[in-house]
Amino acid sequence: MASLSRSALLPQCSSCIRRVARQSLDGRAPVQQQTRSISKAAKEAERNIVVKLLKDVPRYGRAGSYIPLNPATMRNRWFPARVADYVPFKQLKLLKSQEVDMQRDVTFGVRVNLEEVEEDSEDFLAARKPYVRPIEIETLSPERSMELLDTFVSPTIDFSRQRIEQEESKPRYGVSGAADILTAAAMGSKPKLSANAIYGSVSTADVAATLKAALAHNDEAARVILNESDIRFVTDTEGGDAQRVKELGVFKIEIQVPGAAQPLVRTVRVKAKDMDA
Repeated sequence: MASLSRSALLPQCSSCIRRVARQSLDGRAPVQQQTRSISKAAKEAERNIVVKLLKDVPRYGRAGSYIPLNPATMRNRWFPARVADYVPFKQLKLLKSQEVDMQRDVTFGVRVNLEEVEEDSEDFLAARKPYVRPIEIETLSPERSMELLDTFVSPTIDFSRQRIEQEESKPRYGVSGAADILTAAAMGSKPKLSANAIYGSVSTADVAATLKAALAHNDEAARVILNESDIRFVTDTEGGDAQRVKELGVFKIEIQVPGAAQPLVRTVRVKAKDMDA
């Protein structure tokens, strides 16, 4: 068998050449290891030195304690002011062997202030009721209220109600004389309605609502405070009720706001609805 020439063993196409070249480069590339940079806090911790406090320093510690400190701060400020002193290497080695605490006490000297801040923060986070500004309304004097009522309330106030139709009395005959007697007794005990009786009534609340609607057309008159207790019927009504009428007719009312000297007299006319048509 004829031996293959050297040129026949080499890759012939362009893709094979790129594949062989890539494999050779990957085999020669050095192994890369991922490295992480040291944080700023770690760098500062490595740069700090351990010093001994000669005085009580808030947020650092009590006198005699050992804390880490920036060398520049120690050199320029604390050592000249005799706030702290350097710790020799042999003493530092002994302290480490004895596991002496050499950490900064950030709560020293400010514990009370921190408690106050916590209380303030709790008060701030607590649910507070929103401030509601009271509405200030300038009230009118009783005399001015009566003047406005006299101006804007018409002399006659009309109401419409449905009349109660009267039933015609017809003789009723029972199966016996006893039944006739019982029927007559029942009809006699039934109260007889007035010829002008109406469904419902016209009360002082209805009159007050009508008066407020009349006063609402003027800004000053709308400020008049009027309640149904300030109105009463003075005309003799059925049952002597001064708060309402239950029949058609014309009635006198008195309107007097609290504090007024004299009442205002007006007429209430209750008409049947069929009369409006």
